[in-house]
Amino acid sequence: MTCPLTYIPLWYIIVTMGIIIFFFGLVFGSFANVVILRLPKGKSLVTPGSTCPSCGKAIRFYDNIPLLSYLLLRGKCRFCRKKISGRYFLVELLSGILFLAMYAKFGIDARFFVYTLFAYSLLIVGFIDIDTFLISDVIVLPMVVLGLMFSILLPGMHNNLDARISGLYSFAGILLGAVLLVALSLFGKLLFRKDAMGGGDVKLLAMIGAFLGWKSIFLTIFFASLLGTVISLSLIACKKKSIEDYVPFSPYLGLGALI
Repeated sequence: MTCPLTYIPLWYIIVTMGIIIFFFGLVFGSFANVVILRLPKGKSLVTPGSTCPSCGKAIRFYDNIPLLSYLLLRGKCRFCRKKISGRYFLVELLSGILFLAMYAKFGIDARFFVYTLFAYSLLIVGFIDIDTFLISDVIVLPMVVLGLMFSILLPGMHNNLDARISGLYSFAGILLGAVLLVALSLFGKLLFRKDAMGGGDVKLLAMIGAFLGWKSIFLTIFFASLLGTVISLSLIACKKKSIEDYVPFSPYLGLGALI
C-alpha cells in the first residue's frame, strides 16, 4: 500500500514548516519581551505572569497571543486602555523573522538550532542594551562557551570536517573579537578623550567570534560601524539625538553578525 504522504508536494511541506517555525519564533519573541524587561531588574522570568505596564493587571491568555492580540486591542490594555509600547510587537515580529531566516538558510538540521539560539540571544542582548546601556553577562558569557563547544561538536558550522580545526577557528574568533575591540576602544578613547566602547561590547564580539569564527570579526565590525554611523547620523539630522548622546553599539554588532 502506498503511503498517502508520498502525494504531498515538497513545496507544501517546506512552506508549512516555515509557517510553523515562524509561529514558534513569535512565541519565543513573546518570552524575549519578558527577558528584556525582567532580567536587568533581577526578577523571575516565570512568575508572576504578564501584566499591564500601566495598571499592573494580569494579562489574560487570549490577550497574550503574539502579534494578533496587540493588533486586535490596537496596542492598548483591555482594562485601563493605556497605550502599550509597540516595541513588544516589534520584538515578537523580529523573533519570528529570525527563526524563519535561519530555516531558510539552513533548513532543519543542527545548524538551524545553533544559529537560531545565537540570533535569538543577539536580539535579547541588543534590546537590553538599548534600555539599560548594559550587556548582560548572564547571556553573553555562557554563549561564548556554547559557541566554542558547538564548533567542536558540529564542525559543519565552519565548513570544516575536522573538529579540532573547527574548534581552533572558533577559539581564534573569541580571541580576535576581544582583542580587536579592546584595541578599537583604546584608539577611540585617545581620539575622542572618552570611552568609545564598553567592556560588554568586547564580550559580545567574543561571543560572535565563537559562533562565526575569526574571519567573521572583520565583516561584523565593518557592517556594525557602517550601520551605526548611518543610523546615528540620521537620528542627529532628525534631532532625535545629539552628537554627545551615548548610542549602544551592541544592536549594530548583532546586525553586523547576522549579515
